[in-house]
Amino acid sequence: MEDDHRSTSDWVARGFGAVGVLLLAVSSVSVVFWPRSDHPKPATAAPIVTAAVPDQQTRLEREVQSVLRVQIDALLGGDEAGWLAPVGPEVRNRYRSIYRNLRNLEVSRADYGVEILGRSTETEVSARVMIGYCLSGATCPAWENRIDQGAPKLLYDLTFERRDNGYVVTKIADVEDGNHLQPTPWERTELRFARGERVIVAGPRGQAKNLRKVLAAAEKAATVVDRFSTEPPKRYRIYLADDKTWKTWYGGQLSKWVVGYHIALNQTGSDIVLKTGELVDSNRQLALTVQHEMAHAVTMVPSYNQDPNEDLWLIEGVAEYIGFLPGKPQNTESRYSLRSWFDEHGALKSIVRPELTDESDDLTVSALYATGHYAVGCMIDRYGQPRLLDFVKRVLQDGEDLDPASRAAFGKPFKTVDRACVSWITQRV
Repeated sequence: MEDDHRSTSDWVARGFGAVGVLLLAVSSVSVVFWPRSDHPKPATAAPIVTAAVPDQQTRLEREVQSVLRVQIDALLGGDEAGWLAPVGPEVRNRYRSIYRNLRNLEVSRADYGVEILGRSTETEVSARVMIGYCLSGATCPAWENRIDQGAPKLLYDLTFERRDNGYVVTKIADVEDGNHLQPTPWERTELRFARGERVIVAGPRGQAKNLRKVLAAAEKAATVVDRFSTEPPKRYRIYLADDKTWKTWYGGQLSKWVVGYHIALNQTGSDIVLKTGELVDSNRQLALTVQHEMAHAVTMVPSYNQDPNEDLWLIEGVAEYIGFLPGKPQNTESRYSLRSWFDEHGALKSIVRPELTDESDDLTVSALYATGHYAVGCMIDRYGQPRLLDFVKRVLQDGEDLDPASRAAFGKPFKTVDRACVSWITQRV
């Protein structure tokens, strides 16, 4: 599907009914997020009972849609005054921040759905609003009435008051536990931005001093990462979190050892978040982490893998391989992690590492990353980068099992590849 820049009036949808690496020495640290399959999905819940009669409910719904349509058209057209026109002073600052952030993030499309809530009256309307959005030239899919499908969504409960024969927004409330992709970095604070040819870096006011440094590292990383995708993102987006925003963006990351993560925006691009205070003092750590997280953006999106935890060794392995380039696995910290594993647990039996659990110790975690790192190096050495990337796509994006993916990509059963790479790794560790 080609990128579509039509306004939301063409797309109205009515009534919607990873773990981090702990290497023994300095290395990249990351977490990868996917939508939680057990997360509540308000967009598919039973319709909310309303006290309004059907004709009144339909009319109120249409009036709210009319307000949103004007706003979305103004947003896409670069009209800040039009975006703010139906907004009361109570929430004007937040709406202004959202507008300016989205314009800097190159918003290209926005769609919406509306559901009138039961407490609505003629003078005050309560509505649950779902807004889908696409950024930075991403191909925008058709509207889906689900939080976890189609474009990424925002979910709000809005209050509209009738003033001067029109409705204005007077309250905006997040829907508690409503959306795994909220709060986004850009919906509550007006951010500062730095833009390069391939990357947008953004952060709150206090991170302004770090924007250019991270942008330089990311632009350099993009020249490496782009080579691992036939269709890399039109823009990579990196958000710099301070200690406060780190605890809130996308639900907050509280593990002390995590300094960066990549999160897929459903099937429509992805975001990278960095805990900047842990990275900016080390140019090497910053470069490794940025390149590692950007590697996830080209190897994991879009993904239809229903159980990615089983493939974490490959997910992190390919990101480590790309992240450490131009270094080879045996010339990086991965070597020391595997040596420590061998000393404690004996010879490597398979390149496939078991799923991590809450009880996994530091060495188990670092060994998973290191084994995956070496395994990807082995498969590239033996079969070439194009076949490795085909294998990665089949497993991580298409959700194929290892053996059929191996036979299709390498022309060999996976057990053959596994055995050969165990030998390859052992010789180099």
